[in-house]
Amino acid sequence: MRSACLMLQAGADRTVTGLQDTFEDQASSRPAGPASGHGLPWRWILAAVCLAVPVIPLAAVLLIAAGPSQAWQHVSTTLLPEYALNTLILVTLGGGLAMLAGTVCAWLVTAVAFPGRDVLSWALVLPFALPPYIAAYAWGDLLGVRGVWVAVLVFATTLYPYAYLTARAGFAAQSVCALEAARSLGAGPMRRFVAVALPMARAAIVAGGALIGLEIIADYGAADHLGVPTLAVGVFRTWFSLGDLAGAARIAAAALAVAMVLLWVERKARKGEVAGGSIRWRTPTTTKVSAPAGMACLLACLLPLLGGLIVPVVHLASLAIAAGPPLRGLAEPALATAAAAAAGATATLVLALTAAAINRPTTASKTSARQAGAGQAVRVSMMAGYATPGAVLALGLLSVIALAGSGAAASLTGPAGLVVLVVAFAGRFGGAAFEPIEAGLAKTTPSMRSAAASLGAGPGRRFVQVEAPVALPSVLAAALIVAVEIAKELPATLILRPFGFDTLAVRAHNYASDERLGSAAWPALVIIGLALIPTMMLTGAIGRARPGNQSDAGDAFQVPA
Repeated sequence: MRSACLMLQAGADRTVTGLQDTFEDQASSRPAGPASGHGLPWRWILAAVCLAVPVIPLAAVLLIAAGPSQAWQHVSTTLLPEYALNTLILVTLGGGLAMLAGTVCAWLVTAVAFPGRDVLSWALVLPFALPPYIAAYAWGDLLGVRGVWVAVLVFATTLYPYAYLTARAGFAAQSVCALEAARSLGAGPMRRFVAVALPMARAAIVAGGALIGLEIIADYGAADHLGVPTLAVGVFRTWFSLGDLAGAARIAAAALAVAMVLLWVERKARKGEVAGGSIRWRTPTTTKVSAPAGMACLLACLLPLLGGLIVPVVHLASLAIAAGPPLRGLAEPALATAAAAAAGATATLVLALTAAAINRPTTASKTSARQAGAGQAVRVSMMAGYATPGAVLALGLLSVIALAGSGAAASLTGPAGLVVLVVAFAGRFGGAAFEPIEAGLAKTTPSMRSAAASLGAGPGRRFVQVEAPVALPSVLAAALIVAVEIAKELPATLILRPFGFDTLAVRAHNYASDERLGSAAWPALVIIGLALIPTMMLTGAIGRARPGNQSDAGDAFQVPA
């Protein structure tokens, strides 16, 4: 999803060009004013806050894991190997199939002309709106079986959009000249894909695969419903069934270690991305294929969409109709979901914007060494929070609160519980908002900052009046992303929510745990409907922002050819 947001920055090019010309003209006609070269106290205070939100819960988990555990001998010898093996199978097979499906679909809609291509190019992103645990309800009931292979199917069909978006961005950024040279040498579509396009997009594809792995490790609902004990499920079972908090913390630390490895892979892959050699953007030439080949391409792109959205939604709708209207109204959990999404998205954006402000240059043209170190620490902590499973983050927050005494823990049943839940959302999804905002702020240039400084603007004013408006499309995109993620979030909400504060995700999980799938279908369908709206908005914006797009859909997202 973060890679999708990076594509939205193309829409700010014209605005940035106009602002840059204006500021450069003003800078050339006015003497340069003094620039502040020293770090300001507020910068360090804000850096400490940004570090504390994701890091303190993780430190608490590691501290508890180092303590004595009553059931660890039993857990480590009989349960932990199964937890680790199942997690490895799901990440390898489910993630591998999702990468394969997303990469193939991305190449087909980019390079091949076949019936339905224009619709599928944006429709393939829609399974983002379907959480894996809801797809697990549908596929488990539809197939009549549960287990690791059904979980592989669920993860492969619901998480492939991560690979689809990153691979498509990688293919779109490639040099058209290289592909045309391969065609002129007689290479067919398959050979061009394998020998030219795939190696050039390798970094983007690996980054998408790492994001898929992070989602699988963080999942609790799908694995729990399908009876597949993973590391995330083991945290819940060890904590609530065995009553061993230290043992749960050790399993959480293992899950966190795997997530950090995947995060490292994702970051290394992004450093290896190559934009290609074309000087000017051009729409890639698509290959016309025969009617049978076109139908095969259509079927190949339809299968992931059917498995990741259409079939589960249709089956859930049939279950809901057969069960009749829900006995308990959905207005209350829908309002709770909307409130959690709004409050969580606001707090997350504030945290991400604060972290982004810390990373901006102190002077108009450069960043001091101390500031660069603080900015790097904030960046790492934000991404560490994003890579942390929700159950792990919730365990850490509860541990921190427990240190404050029984009175603080008792307060979680009231409004204070909502505050803690919002803090968990900010720590969990701050990295998802930070990346696109940073990409948007990267559009500002030293000359723009120098011109603003010559007009008397300090670092804070430059950020608010010059840099933040340029990144506004990215901020809005980040808000939509975080709102969707919070609406779908289950583990952290399940653990931290106050008594009686049931979101749609919690209500659906409770019904599904009681095998009342007909009742669970109603809140599940509402979640999908709510998530589809921002997802379709994002996919439309991404389509208009595609390099070479000359549609009239919106000048703000177009790039001149």
